[in-house]
Amino acid sequence: MSEGASVLVVDDDPVTRQMLSGTLEERGHRVTTADDGRRGLDLVRSERFDVVLLDVLMPHLNGYDVLEHMKGDEELRHIPVVMVTSVDEVESAVRCIELGADDYLSKPIDPVLLIARVNAGLNKKRLHDLEQEHLDEVARLNRQLEARVEEQMAELVRTGELKRFLPLQIAEGLMAGQLSPADGFERRKLTLLFADLVGFTDLSDTLEPEELSEVLNEYLREMTAVAVAHGGTLDNYIGDGLMVIFGAPIADEEPVQAWAALRAGFGMIARADELSAAIRDRGIPADLRLRVGVNTGHCTVGVFGSDLLRAYKAVGFAVNVAARLQSEADPGTVLAGFRTYALVKDRVRAQSRGELTLKGAARPVEAWEIVGLESDPA
Repeated sequence: MSEGASVLVVDDDPVTRQMLSGTLEERGHRVTTADDGRRGLDLVRSERFDVVLLDVLMPHLNGYDVLEHMKGDEELRHIPVVMVTSVDEVESAVRCIELGADDYLSKPIDPVLLIARVNAGLNKKRLHDLEQEHLDEVARLNRQLEARVEEQMAELVRTGELKRFLPLQIAEGLMAGQLSPADGFERRKLTLLFADLVGFTDLSDTLEPEELSEVLNEYLREMTAVAVAHGGTLDNYIGDGLMVIFGAPIADEEPVQAWAALRAGFGMIARADELSAAIRDRGIPADLRLRVGVNTGHCTVGVFGSDLLRAYKAVGFAVNVAARLQSEADPGTVLAGFRTYALVKDRVRAQSRGELTLKGAARPVEAWEIVGLESDPA
């Protein structure tokens, strides 16, 4: 890069221009000259140069002004500029550096020093060009990736496969253009359900990896089916557990979502018992006992994540309480927060568990064990 570069020399003194041009051309550089600042600025805007040698004192437009224009232009600011002047003053050098000059030479110019300054500028330009090439290549690859992802998403939508990779309501919302990261976040009152297998660690130690994978996959599939059947939106799989949202992305009245969550909880427990019996009939010693926590409260919902991975999620203290209630529930039971219980208390049989001190909660949380459902309008 230090040989055969394109150099612009801007100086109103013809002797200096000739000296600079000759010295640089002897080194194989291509030199273009200008006899005033205005002409030099026009040239640097219309042609590509690797380095600029710029006199300070010139008519029409001095070197300070040319330098300031260059460093203020996004397309020109990366071009190295070496100031060349007969003004041998510290203040002048400081001003040039403050304006963005890369180096400074005083007349009369030493040819050896001149070549050293130019080569330093060319090395800086080379590093900038390599960085820009890298950034351009990354941007090109990102565009290709985005286009490929869009193509794959379009194919998933076309074939209906998207619904296999995302919760049903989320997939339908995306296909309908109703969910977007640009829409921001929304505050809603939701009902959250957490369900978790009891003794999964012991099960992992008992079963072979192939059997464990088969049981876990079948269990998650069945539990998800129950949740979706009752209007829930799967937020996430957490190991052997599930988090399900009621009331988003499709809004529901609070009593409706609370009742749906409790029905889903009891449905999961019943389905887990049935699945456990079926698995044992196949000779796999699996005892799938479920505990469920349900809580209602205000949450923030929306599309969270990065450009690489996004997910529709609910966050907030109510989510944490639901998770803690699940961990406090006895196997085969549903433990609900007071807000959930209050919304459906005329339709359930329940026993107070009093106030529980839950991890992460500043004060005790009133909990109710839902013993059974009085009615089922479905």
